[in-house]
Amino acid sequence: MYDREDMTRRLLGDIAPHIAVRAGLVGEATAVPRLTVWSSTSPTPPTAAIFEPMFYVVAQGTKVLTMGANRFEMLAGDCAASSFGLPYSHRLIGATPDAPYVGISLRLDIDRLARVVLDMPKCEVRWTCAVAAGDLSGQLGDVFTRLVGLVNAPDDIGVLAPFYESELYYRLLQSAMGGTLRQIVERNDRVRQIKAAADWLGAHNNEPVIIAELAARAGMSATSFHRHFKAVTGYSPLAFQRQMRLLEARKLLAAGSTNVARVAFEVGYQSPAQFSREYKTMFGNAPLVDLRR
Repeated sequence: MYDREDMTRRLLGDIAPHIAVRAGLVGEATAVPRLTVWSSTSPTPPTAAIFEPMFYVVAQGTKVLTMGANRFEMLAGDCAASSFGLPYSHRLIGATPDAPYVGISLRLDIDRLARVVLDMPKCEVRWTCAVAAGDLSGQLGDVFTRLVGLVNAPDDIGVLAPFYESELYYRLLQSAMGGTLRQIVERNDRVRQIKAAADWLGAHNNEPVIIAELAARAGMSATSFHRHFKAVTGYSPLAFQRQMRLLEARKLLAAGSTNVARVAFEVGYQSPAQFSREYKTMFGNAPLVDLRR
């Protein structure tokens, strides 16, 4: 029987040395490859970022993920998986110094995941969102707990971590999150075309978008492309590009760009005033504030 409280207690005990007692979300890498512990002693406002291909578990506290039309409120014992990089916002609720927020992420090994998929029975790839949520019930929770427990057995990591990780992928692929993870490696043309369109929008965020051309490249009508793109990413194509533009703008401001107007034009905006409005809506601060900071 799945005991959520016992599962999260075991995880918290194993990663206790890696929990940073600081306000604001802080990540600390562990000796287990691609496994990171995240913690915060205070709530956080909505923060924009990119959800790369990853498996994520909340061990303590509450985290709210928002990706366009999709919203996930994750409590201790809940988990989520992403099949490709998506712009999203996240915020932590109710974290305190006595009860900090704690999460654990595992960046996916795409080659290992592909090998596990190839060894499993073939199944139909359906349209599904690129992010899916679930909980650490049953054998999925058991293998994840064993993988995390290796942080306290460094001599075992080299031998056991690859086996535990492969088993974790196997259990994830069997779960309700399996369809999302199969998107990474399955050769379904439509799914690949939507991912290719999203990748193009991310890489060419400063260029104007002609939906009809993107749709034609994906072999769909404009209406069908728009519907399927939103089903997979949670965003319309234009909203997806806007999120990527603003994330890129924030990087440029953090790097010390000379002025806000130049950043606006560099990421594809024609109006610095519109850029400033949308930037403040997304990040909570005017771009000039972030530039000065």
